[in-house]
Amino acid sequence: MDALIKTYYVPELDTLDVWFGDTTTPVESVEIGDGVISKLGKNGEVISVEIIGLSKTSKEDLDGLPSDVRSALLEVIRKLCVATSGLA
Repeated sequence: MDALIKTYYVPELDTLDVWFGDTTTPVESVEIGDGVISKLGKNGEVISVEIIGLSKTSKEDLDGLPSDVRSALLEVIRKLCVATSGLA
């Protein structure tokens, strides 16, 4: 995935919102897993993924995403875990 990725994490709510380049208002939101919401652009492409309850989300909850989006999202989560590991 070559698009610029913007990441917003709210620790108090345990919510992660990841935008893949286009941060325009999505046309449609679809829940694809427990607390995992895919936001689609006007052409049906995934432009954002919101995860409510990130700490309780499994990889299987992300199975409904296209493979490139899933891979990029897992990398964002990995980096977030590394960045926050020293804050506990």
